This record gives sequence, C-alpha cells and structure tokens, in this order.
Amino acid sequence: MKLFVPLLALVGLSSAQKFINANQPTDLLTVPEYCSPSTLSCHWSGAVDSCCSPKYGLVVLALQWTPGYGPNDEFTIHGLWPDTCSGRMAPIRGCDNSRRSNRVASIVRDMNSTIYNRMNTFWPSNKGDNNWFWSHEWTKHGTCVSTLRPTCYGPTYKKYQDVIEYFEVYIYIFNIFIVFFLLMYNISNLNGVSPGRYYNVQTIRDAFKAAYNADVKLDCSGNRLSEVSLNFYVRGRKNYEITNVLRPGNCRGAVFYPKK
Repeated sequence: MKLFVPLLALVGLSSAQKFINANQPTDLLTVPEYCSPSTLSCHWSGAVDSCCSPKYGLVVLALQWTPGYGPNDEFTIHGLWPDTCSGRMAPIRGCDNSRRSNRVASIVRDMNSTIYNRMNTFWPSNKGDNNWFWSHEWTKHGTCVSTLRPTCYGPTYKKYQDVIEYFEVYIYIFNIFIVFFLLMYNISNLNGVSPGRYYNVQTIRDAFKAAYNADVKLDCSGNRLSEVSLNFYVRGRKNYEITNVLRPGNCRGAVFYPKK
C-alpha cells in the first residue's frame, strides 16, 4: 500500500508494517486474468471491466469524533463510501436490490467474529442500533462497490463473501488509520493542536495535512469538530492511495476540538 509511505518512515517501518500485515484481509476475490493490478481508479484510459477497477472510483473514508463513542483517543467509523470520480454519491438506495440486507450484524458475527468484535468497538451507532447502522451502510454503499459483485467471484462465490470482504476492507483501512492517527495525535500535540481547545479551522487542516500529505474534509456539528473524511483512489481492486478531498467541509472559523 502506498497511502501512508511518508508516515511509515516516521513511525518506524518494521513495527507499523508488522501491524498492517497482521491485519491484512484475506483476498476472497478471484480476479479475472485480464485485470491489471496497476489500474488506478478514475485514471482509466479506455474501457475497464468494473470487476477489475471500481465503477465508483473515488472512495471516501468518513471518521467520526463523538464524545461517548469508541475509545477516548481514537476516531470511530462512519462509512466507506464509493463516489463518482467527480465526487458525486452513488445511488441513494444502493446499486443492487437483490443484495439488500437488514441483518448484517448476524452475517458478520457468524462468518468472522474478529471483524464483528472490532466493528462493535470502532463502528458503534450513535443511535444505539449497530445492526441497523451496518445494514444501512452495506445496502446503500457496499452494493455499489462493483468489484464485489457476486459475478466477479466466478464459480467459487459463496453467499455473503461480498458482505464480509466489504467490512474486512473497512477494518483493514481503519487499522492503518489507527496506527497513523496515534502518530498524528502526537504530531498534532507537538504542533499545538490537541483535544479540549478551540482552533482556527485552517490550523486543524494543516495538522492533518502534515500527517497525511493530503487535504482532508472537516465537518462540524455547530462549532464542534465531528467528522474527518479522507479520499482515496483504488489501484487494482484493493490498494488504496490517498488523494486530496474535493470539498473542504462545513467547519468555519474557530472550531472546538472536544475531548472524548
């Protein structure tokens, strides 16, 4: 993965890489032989099979900072959303009615208890219903990831492999984010930005950009920082490469970065 190469150098390649390798998801997908692993989404030249590169090629990783939810020093997941290359959302009702589900929690629990436990810790619903939240995310967003269509797996496809792989990717990217957020947390403190104080929104943007070498989207609830979003392209079908966001978010002026 290339998305955090500058930070790997800062945090120490060996320890960070051991963490990433230990949490790397099993590649359940049998990629067609004609797919090129170097194809970068949103940078196609000519037609590209949507099993080889995601049709919605700009991926948004949205992370929440909500006091009372998740670990005190870490973000929690809001979603991993496939957008068009110009930043427009995929269809609001999802892309495949035949794969809609209202019981994602039991599917994940029964097929991968490790992923299920991490989702409970790092992806809690602020409305108290994790199953509803995860089922919504799968139905609206997961079914729009074209590389996870059952036909892309060929004759080896087993029911719900696509669901499990979608959430494995969530957790894998989030695992990487955790490693580098903890580093960024320390960098931010060194740069004078830490939870519990007000900052000019540009000061917070600069702290994140210093850590990730890319612009992030900052959203606020009132004047409180509530969400940070990162944008990625996908190389091949699972290698995520960070890129600048297309919109800055709704935070303005003095922003309160609350303690959790």
